[in-house]
Amino acid sequence: MLSRRSTLMALSTPGLMLALGDLGLVHAAPANALVIVTQKSSALSDLTLRELKRLYQSEQVNGPDGTPIIPLNRPTGSPARVAFDQLVLKMDPDEVGRYWIDRKIRGQTGAPKAIPSLDLLRRAVASVAGTLTYLSAAEVTADLKVVSVDGKSPTDAGYPLSLA
Repeated sequence: MLSRRSTLMALSTPGLMLALGDLGLVHAAPANALVIVTQKSSALSDLTLRELKRLYQSEQVNGPDGTPIIPLNRPTGSPARVAFDQLVLKMDPDEVGRYWIDRKIRGQTGAPKAIPSLDLLRRAVASVAGTLTYLSAAEVTADLKVVSVDGKSPTDAGYPLSLA
């Protein structure tokens, strides 16, 4: 019997990331997409691009069960964070910095917590209820649940977090 890891290795092809669910293939995402992930047991299955923007601008967004969603960020300047900020917040790194300085001056809440290590970020999202983050498609592991954006999965045409 094949393990999930060996099945993943056997099914992987260049340019695709395969994430296996409990019963088989869940998503095959292009390598040039950012993927929103949450805890495997989360009821959250879809977010709008507007909700993602609100979350990453420190506004409260609740999940389907009514509990607040906790966004976790990549480190400042990391390629995934720069791409996410451009796609979702519509800001370059300098604009993002000015946005958070302005909020701090006004006494408002700060940026979502940035987790310095990819491994720690994945473990935090996999184990802490209500958290979510963004990863490149190649960074998604089987212990995370992929969340669709605007009703589209990373494999769909018109997926809003495609880098191409």
